[in-house]
Amino acid sequence: MRLVSASVRLLRIVFVLSIGLFTTGFSTAQKLQADNSRSSLPSLGGDTTPSRGIGPFDAKQAKEWRDTAEVLCAQSRYEEAEKLYMKLLEEREHALGLNSPELASDLNDLGRVNFAQMKYQQATTYYERALQIMETSKGKQDLAVVGPLEKLTRISQTQEKYSLAEQYARRAVATVERVKGPDAAELAPELVAVGELLLLQKQFSAAEPMFDRAAKILEKTSSVSSVDLLPALDGLASAFDDMHRQGEAEAAWRRALSIRESAFGPSTVEVALTLDNLGKLYFGQKRYPEASYCYERALFIRTKAHGENGADTQVTLSAVAQVYAAQGRQTDAEPLYRGMLSAKELDTVASLNSLAALLASRDRNAESESLYKLSIALLDKKGLVTARKVVLNPNDPPPTQLAETLDQYAALLKKMRKKADAAKMEARARVLHGIPEPVAAPVVKKKKG
Repeated sequence: MRLVSASVRLLRIVFVLSIGLFTTGFSTAQKLQADNSRSSLPSLGGDTTPSRGIGPFDAKQAKEWRDTAEVLCAQSRYEEAEKLYMKLLEEREHALGLNSPELASDLNDLGRVNFAQMKYQQATTYYERALQIMETSKGKQDLAVVGPLEKLTRISQTQEKYSLAEQYARRAVATVERVKGPDAAELAPELVAVGELLLLQKQFSAAEPMFDRAAKILEKTSSVSSVDLLPALDGLASAFDDMHRQGEAEAAWRRALSIRESAFGPSTVEVALTLDNLGKLYFGQKRYPEASYCYERALFIRTKAHGENGADTQVTLSAVAQVYAAQGRQTDAEPLYRGMLSAKELDTVASLNSLAALLASRDRNAESESLYKLSIALLDKKGLVTARKVVLNPNDPPPTQLAETLDQYAALLKKMRKKADAAKMEARARVLHGIPEPVAAPVVKKKKG
């Protein structure tokens, strides 16, 4: 009996040990399977939770994540892109350490995507960290710090922190000058950045030498007609204009105009921008014929590029009308002002109709109807909708938006069960669209048997 009991106890021990070994082996197998599944996952799943301690940094995986994030940015899906950039940063931190210079690219990406979302304080934090890492790893006088300094300059300028932005920009100038020399081409854009900030702070006399020095550097390193000169020439002209040195301002802008015409073509939007500046300069000097020429040419370019109702076209149209009025050309100015009013009315009608459609979709039909009536009143200057008989003048047609508004209004009236009113609106819309009225079938009278 004792032997039997001992044997039973021994078997129990062996059984327990076997179960333990099996459980341990099964757990290990599960863990290995999970690790293998994780490594075989697609490069971008739904989970973008930052992970820690999963091993060496996978450069191929990182590239796939970053490429996907760039596509998301191109689609303005910044929040999704930000999650991927953050994951990249944390993975790289785990693999390379918190102060690796290779983190700078991820920090810059995070700064950029936060800037696009107008999260300026968060973007500043990322750029400042990138600057600190570069200073620690490369040195404060290394060219590697210029990139973060430029980004901090831009974001500070966006927030109208001009004094702080100037400090960053001046430090970038000093770094490039120390490393590359006082006549390096790379120094020119940094000088222009400082000059623009000085203009914003109304320090015009201090801005002039910055632009002038940048222009002279580029004349030596590029050519006297290089497009690289344009920011410096525009800045120099603005500084001269603000200091009431109109002759020098005109010379700088005329030179910029010549470069733009040669580089981009005589009828491009880039040329129109310089024509605007010259037109404003001439108008301020009461040189109305020259101002008229510049504005008319700019108006032609913008009408061709963006259409008669384009926002920038309307601004230029206003400038032309002002010049005509100043010259006493009231007959020429009047139709331009009327055209501007018509364009603004069309914008108003588009907004009214959009709101009316939205209200109708929410069954707020009475409010929707009042908005459609207001749109019709704005568009129907000749009483075509209420006239007993419509006679269209092919030389002065009604706006196309009138017929479209009647179509939308008719649909609303049908929804409100106002069938007779809807039929009237549809009939009048057909006339305005140029659709002939349907011919009624002849009535055949039955003969009496």
